[in-house]
Amino acid sequence: MEISDLQYASEKLTQFKSEYQIDIVPDWGEGSDGTWQNGKWTRDELDKLHGFVGLLAGAMGGSDNFVKNIGGAQVKKENIGTHGGEALAHQVSFSENRTVTAWTTVHEFAHAWDANKSWQLSVALERYTSGRTNYIFGLLTRWLGRSDAGLFGPEDIPGRHGRLPGCNAAGYFYGDKPSGSDWNFNRKEDFAESVAMYIGWRKNNDLSAWAEARIQLHLLENRVNDPRFGIDNWADYKKYFYPEEGDYARTKRWQFVDELMSGKIKLT
Repeated sequence: MEISDLQYASEKLTQFKSEYQIDIVPDWGEGSDGTWQNGKWTRDELDKLHGFVGLLAGAMGGSDNFVKNIGGAQVKKENIGTHGGEALAHQVSFSENRTVTAWTTVHEFAHAWDANKSWQLSVALERYTSGRTNYIFGLLTRWLGRSDAGLFGPEDIPGRHGRLPGCNAAGYFYGDKPSGSDWNFNRKEDFAESVAMYIGWRKNNDLSAWAEARIQLHLLENRVNDPRFGIDNWADYKKYFYPEEGDYARTKRWQFVDELMSGKIKLT
């Protein structure tokens, strides 16, 4: 953040707080030596982040519902390794080494929403889609050679990334058709990805191109190099991820998030 942007940034932080109860941790200002420190945030990123949060708030029915669902959050940029973002209840972190994107923003705030509800949203999604989590059975599946991953991890070759049901670290046997899966897929990641897919699917917003690409990916032939997702046996996975007539809105995940956003799904 440049010193010339200080007033604008201060007003934007006030806007985040008043609309969404989001506290952006500023890392710009006067340093210990008296000189100005620009920090990791830029004016452009703050603008875009506000718009990205607005996409989620709009799907929820407005800022009041967003505040109710998220319960307030502190947001900062920091060193989080290879991750683009991380989230817990009332806390969202973005990588200091990357530009904040729409997908990462919605994904991480979906995690924060889930965490604020004691992770019961992802449990509800798992049940709604007829999935289950069983680490032991997942391990047994891999041990018996019925997996597309190694016993304790994926392999960096096509067809060995752990995309099949249960062939992941969590032993998560997803039901219906998610938009994709890999070794790190579990019900929490499933929920966050499902929220992002719902908001982006054919809505002509900042998430839409990526959402469409995740579905069209599985029309490729095996070992085709996709510029976004790399090389894999895409055709072999089509039956697990490609929705009826290529329309993500015909999946149980879209239906679940739609009912959740509209208030039809109530947690006990």
